[in-house]
Amino acid sequence: MHLYRNESLIQMETFETDVHSADALIGQVRAKWARLRELGYAGDYPIEILRSGRPNGNGNGNGNAKVKIIEIFKWRSQQDRVNALRSPEYQELTRQVSELTSKSVEHETFSEAVRGFNCNFPEVGGVELLKGVCSCLLTIDGMVENYPMSVKNGIVLMHRSPRMDLDGDGKNEMYLKILMHGGETIQAALGPIRVEQNFEKPNDGIVRSNGTGANDFPATAVWRVSWKIQTALGPVLTDPDQPLIFGPSTVNHYPPVGTHFHSPTGPVKLVLQQTGERVGTLIPGELTAFDIVVTKDDEIFADHLNAPPSDLFEVLDEHAPHMAEYESRHVKVHST
Repeated sequence: MHLYRNESLIQMETFETDVHSADALIGQVRAKWARLRELGYAGDYPIEILRSGRPNGNGNGNGNAKVKIIEIFKWRSQQDRVNALRSPEYQELTRQVSELTSKSVEHETFSEAVRGFNCNFPEVGGVELLKGVCSCLLTIDGMVENYPMSVKNGIVLMHRSPRMDLDGDGKNEMYLKILMHGGETIQAALGPIRVEQNFEKPNDGIVRSNGTGANDFPATAVWRVSWKIQTALGPVLTDPDQPLIFGPSTVNHYPPVGTHFHSPTGPVKLVLQQTGERVGTLIPGELTAFDIVVTKDDEIFADHLNAPPSDLFEVLDEHAPHMAEYESRHVKVHST
């Protein structure tokens, strides 16, 4: 199982050639990737072409010097990788690259990236874009009852604060402000359903170290969200007075990919946004992040993104003693 699905689709190839053929090889590698994109085989992960240093200036500049070229890109899927390898056009593109590559050097291909983890929260703030899955039981009065809604293609865009002791308790925390999240699914009676963030309510989370030693992990994390659900009835809100809590759960690294956050909340009422009329209920199940799309450290410090509301600590302290209980009675929602 690949928790970081993007990384399992990454391919890195190394080529070596002489100085005079280096630019031509780079051009041919570019052309290969561009055509893979046009054919729909390569993903939108930016291509990286790395070149070893030129011999001029630091080397002897003779014609026997070698240049190493490294190509890194991402396939759209495992099946697209298979389709490309079977494609006569792709085979021709790779042949043209091989013609410019030194035959005496062993050609290397790497098809999986392994992500490293830090023992501490990052020292600088940043923005993360993650993919994930969120599940719940959805009831719309007179239409569906306890429908196992699994939003499998959800995304979360959030800002993380720098590593700091936010509440003065001697333990480091990291505040997570959700900037946007959502996902889509389809239900027979309701048609397409779009789960979005209710921007009128807090959507955030916090990770608190379990100790005061040199390492911040393991830590305890909790999320608090409110939803706007786009349905055939119109926009439906989860109870504006009762946020959906996911967790707390123990996390051993950040981002918390692979950690299951079981919800103690529910059922909560669902109301039509336009009228406030109650139209059903929702029982949140669990939230799991399974992939990192983008990680970017802050280049401009934005202090207002790093200040958690005091009641978020109250949410964490209220639920942390019951973590084992929540995991034993969580709502099980299977993919549909």
